Amino acid sequence: MFDSGNEGNNENVPLLIDHLSPTTEYDSTEPRREEVYMDQGREESAHLHEEICVEPTQPATNAPNSVVQTGPSVTCRVCSTTIIIGEKSNQHVVKCTQCQEATPIRAAPPGKKYVRCPCNCLLLCRAASNRIACPRRNCQRVITLSATQPPGASIRAPAGTQRVNCGHCDGEFVFNTMNNTAAKCPHCKKVSSVGEPYAHNRALLSAVISIIAVLFGIGFLLGTLLLVKRSWIFYALWVIPFVISSLFFIRFLYYKRMKISYVIGPY
Repeated sequence: MFDSGNEGNNENVPLLIDHLSPTTEYDSTEPRREEVYMDQGREESAHLHEEICVEPTQPATNAPNSVVQTGPSVTCRVCSTTIIIGEKSNQHVVKCTQCQEATPIRAAPPGKKYVRCPCNCLLLCRAASNRIACPRRNCQRVITLSATQPPGASIRAPAGTQRVNCGHCDGEFVFNTMNNTAAKCPHCKKVSSVGEPYAHNRALLSAVISIIAVLFGIGFLLGTLLLVKRSWIFYALWVIPFVISSLFFIRFLYYKRMKISYVIGPY
């Protein structure tokens, strides 16, 4: 549901209201049914958790294998599930029943543009906006928008952006595999390794450091065994290498037990 001119007073409005018709005014006292928000209207947010750069999102086109009997359909831009439009063709966005995220089916209103946060929240902001904040409480990223391409030009996802199958819940989400970090699924909120190399390399590095710390601790202990009677501080120095070794061994177990998520294909 788009606001009808009261942008300055009520811009934090969900785009999808399941129980209202497209022509009904939105009541701000109603509970929010979908976490798809209008632009907050501020260029800087107080919640500077993470600053990222994304490109505007284009409306989805009809699915290539749409069945005439079921009416027009589109493919969800988050999980690739087919969404039956039905009587929602006059809306700007539709809600996916699988991942509960929104997919635009019509062009944004004049002076507006769609932006999808990496947490998959679909935002509607001013076309001139360069920086917006994601309103989701568990995200709150500050998004730096890339330069808008000319009308009709295809907008590509950043290099390395892939669709990933979560190793915990089997849900699909989008992740940039060029980021050498673990992936957090937006559905189950659990962390996994995209592909085996990340977890394997971290586990191997932790194991090597743990072994080196143990060997150093044993050598240091044997080398200062005769000096311990002169000062009690050697007891504390003996403990430090073994504490470091224990911490890296716990880290080794963490990466060794980390679930593996697999790449399905490009986004």
